Amino acid sequence: MSQRTYRDYMDTAKLEPAQPLGTRQHVSHWLSGQRLWIYPLAALAYYLGVALAYVYHLVWLKDPQLSVLAVDCLPFWSASHLALQGHAVDAYNFGILKPIEEYAAGRPVGTLPWLYPPTFLLFLYPLALLPFTLSAPIFLFGTLALFVAVVKTIAPHPRTALLAIAFPGSALVLTAGQNGLLTASLVGLGLVLLRRRPILAGLCFSLVAMKPQLCVLIPLALLASRSWRALGAMIAGMAISLVLAVLAFGGATLVAFVHNMGLANSFVESGRALLFRVPTLFAALKLLHAPTVVAGAVQALSALCAAAAVCYAWRRPSAFGLRAAVLVCASMLVSPYLYDYDLTWYGILIAWVVYHAREHGFQRGQREWLAVLWLAPVAGLTLVSHLHIPFTPLISIATLWMLIAQIARERKARAMTNSAASL
Repeated sequence: MSQRTYRDYMDTAKLEPAQPLGTRQHVSHWLSGQRLWIYPLAALAYYLGVALAYVYHLVWLKDPQLSVLAVDCLPFWSASHLALQGHAVDAYNFGILKPIEEYAAGRPVGTLPWLYPPTFLLFLYPLALLPFTLSAPIFLFGTLALFVAVVKTIAPHPRTALLAIAFPGSALVLTAGQNGLLTASLVGLGLVLLRRRPILAGLCFSLVAMKPQLCVLIPLALLASRSWRALGAMIAGMAISLVLAVLAFGGATLVAFVHNMGLANSFVESGRALLFRVPTLFAALKLLHAPTVVAGAVQALSALCAAAAVCYAWRRPSAFGLRAAVLVCASMLVSPYLYDYDLTWYGILIAWVVYHAREHGFQRGQREWLAVLWLAPVAGLTLVSHLHIPFTPLISIATLWMLIAQIARERKARAMTNSAASL
């Protein structure tokens, strides 16, 4: 195994093993260490320009059509407001929720229902103790700080924080006002803790259940790897948080959540959701006017293949960085209901691939693909919406295929090495 340092791998291309011994040289790569400063700084400069243009239209032109920043935080704040008033179940009633959202925003807003389980409401309970204009930035930038800290823990490097802050997925979450940075941080932290603090890892994983469609494969991975303490802690954490939520807000909130789950799916099925922003095969096929039954069947096949990939990666020994990346990637191929702001999970996926490359080097073309993943969260807004070619779920599929192929190659190489050593 090459003894080059992590920074060598960040600043140079991986050399081909077919080269004769003693002839390897450092090869310049377009994703060099210097350019890892330039590209994220350029992205941050672009975000600043967009922010200044927004302020100009808001303050100077007083544009009445201007959308509210962090608009998806309005259901969070409004649900918290109702819970603080002792009416948590009314958060699931859009007729009651909407006036509170408009009061918080100070203007009319679109359709923004509360679709989360009461366990997430337990997490957000104190949010409305502050005005929306204060609580939303605290929540969003707090989750960004957590995301940056988790990514730095997985892949420590002088440029990691800058890359995580400039990550288009981060900008998308901050603009939309969503919880993608929070769920990505929790799954990343759980994977960091899994090998040494399995109980704490399980508790982190249990919090991911605030967005149930993203945590389906985590128990499967823990079961396949026989991580019994982490699995037990995850189940216990989910059960305890559910009991606490029911005690705090009443059992009617759980019934209302189950009822509203169908509402979320109907948004995608009916096309009321912005399908170009939904990076799933179901949405892609609906965007191409496929019948719902066909789109559902293909999405079910996607979920089965994702589960099979997780079992393959986690049942037998393999490099942990690749295992973790497979779980993160596969989790985005299960549910038909996913939005582009959930692709912040790509940031955690990239970090685990880089973690693996720290020891084993980058595969040919791997850094180029990581750059694609870094940009992918805004593909729906910038490309799919204009080209009308819904390719975004194919990015996750191709990534999962590459990861599984890399695990297979490394297992084969290890088996050959062990066989040669036993001779």
